Amino acid sequence: MKETRDGNMATRMATRLENFFEQRTDENLRSIVKYEEESYDIVYLRDDVAEQYTTEEIESAIDDSRMESLTAPIYEDTYSEDHGQLTCLVQCFENVIEMNFVLEDGVGAAVALDAEAMADAHGLVAEARAIVMEERQ
Repeated sequence: MKETRDGNMATRMATRLENFFEQRTDENLRSIVKYEEESYDIVYLRDDVAEQYTTEEIESAIDDSRMESLTAPIYEDTYSEDHGQLTCLVQCFENVIEMNFVLEDGVGAAVALDAEAMADAHGLVAEARAIVMEERQ
């Protein structure tokens, strides 16, 4: 695999997100996966979460995140220019919040949190988004 500038950006972003969410979510961090077009790296995977998934299921979820990142331009074209670039796709399930921080097509980081992390999380997504914006620069 070739290491691109984007790969370095994705690695740095994933590391910063891991530190951020570990400090701010009281052990509610489930996983962080850095993905690129042809590869991925599981930056963090809580033990109880790892026990729930096979390798194939994890890879399928990563492929879904990668594909989601490719839809960012569609969302950007749907809204007026003042929205700017799409930086994060969020899916809220009953028990888990899935966030896909997109650096560019096929490159980003997927973060999963237990839903409890959002209860007292004023600014949690906004501050994590700021990390992504800094890495894009």
